[in-house]
Amino acid sequence: MNQPNRQSGVALVAAIFLIVVIGGAVTLLASLAVRNTAQSTQTLLSIRAQSAAQAGLEMAVQQLVESETCGSVTSTLTPAALPGFTVTINCNSADYGRPSQSFTLFSLTATASYGNPTDSDYVWTEINATVEL
Repeated sequence: MNQPNRQSGVALVAAIFLIVVIGGAVTLLASLAVRNTAQSTQTLLSIRAQSAAQAGLEMAVQQLVESETCGSVTSTLTPAALPGFTVTINCNSADYGRPSQSFTLFSLTATASYGNPTDSDYVWTEINATVEL
């Protein structure tokens, strides 16, 4: 007498298991790729915000050297090379002196931002500088 083969269907179970494992690996890799792309975009925007703030600060120093006055000024600019960024420059001055020498210290703050605070791609940075004239 021949006995029936009891191993029928094992290949189907192994194939389904393999498909599930490969599907899980593909899903994990896709998730990591999306996360990596978002992180790269955030890093790029952060570097651009730093550049926009630095450009705003350099512009403020140039204007300060030319006019030697600042008062308490707040100005906002949008650099053409960095669309979407807003740079705000604050300037305050204080006079200091000794009997033999007087000087003025100018405190400059450049703030650059991109997007809205509720957005996932929002970046913000601030740079400070002190200039003596």
